[in-house]
Amino acid sequence: MFGVSSPRRWYSVLVIGLLAVTMLGLTGCGEKEEVDPYVYDSMRRVMEGDTLSVGFLFEIDMPEVEFARGNAAMVRTGNQLNFLVYEDIEHKYPNLEGTLLGCVKSFSPQPTHLVVQRIKRNGVVEADSIPRPSSVTLPRLLRAGAIDLETPGAPLPEIGWKTKAIKEARSTFLPEEEGDPLRPIQTGIEHFVYQPRHDLSDSARMEPSPEDYAWYAVFPEASMEIVDLTPGAEWMMHLLLAKDLPLIGSFSVLSLEDEYQQRKIEHEGLGHVVGTMKINWFKYANTFVEGSAAQ
Repeated sequence: MFGVSSPRRWYSVLVIGLLAVTMLGLTGCGEKEEVDPYVYDSMRRVMEGDTLSVGFLFEIDMPEVEFARGNAAMVRTGNQLNFLVYEDIEHKYPNLEGTLLGCVKSFSPQPTHLVVQRIKRNGVVEADSIPRPSSVTLPRLLRAGAIDLETPGAPLPEIGWKTKAIKEARSTFLPEEEGDPLRPIQTGIEHFVYQPRHDLSDSARMEPSPEDYAWYAVFPEASMEIVDLTPGAEWMMHLLLAKDLPLIGSFSVLSLEDEYQQRKIEHEGLGHVVGTMKINWFKYANTFVEGSAAQ
């Protein structure tokens, strides 16, 4: 009933089986498994350099934003200040809640920050290959060793506008001789504003342009215009203003108004404007921020 198979038949079966296995192997080799280039980790570990990724590509959970303006957002991780860059993130970040962000870690401009390149929601990529913003403003953060913490303190907020007060201010805050280095002093400023310049014409004041605005430190008896701010320092000043926080740091008076007739004018929201000053550096969350470019 059962015949013995010929050697030729067994040989044919063996060849067919080997061919099938070979074809399956070739098919598998042609299909490469796609590897996600973004390495997932927490923002803190990514920014501290604890995680490695080819091309510095990382995926993070959308963090809680401390402050956003323009194309940059600040994120607090403990006492560390980190920055996330994305076109118009100031208005878009609320809609990113619950997403996974594919980012590239960028080292320029400083400080090191993450630039959003991909957005994934509920496991589905909803935006990819997002272009980097054409411009971004970030504050320059300083190491404690880069500043003089021994800068003496002085009561700049007590400056007045009358002649006697201005004479005292000259001896206290201005260099002794023209050309001498500026005198840095440490103090705290409780109240500062961003508003149209005090010396605008009436017509310009009616419709001020962005260039017509200026920062002022407002004191009980007088105020001073803050000048020479870096763009990053202005970004941080808007943060302090939004959070109603004081300005604490190192300052230098640049000039004091000589003309009594000018000093006695009271300007809305400012009172008596008596001169100009610059911010050398200021503090935020145990971090030192550059106020004006070093000269």
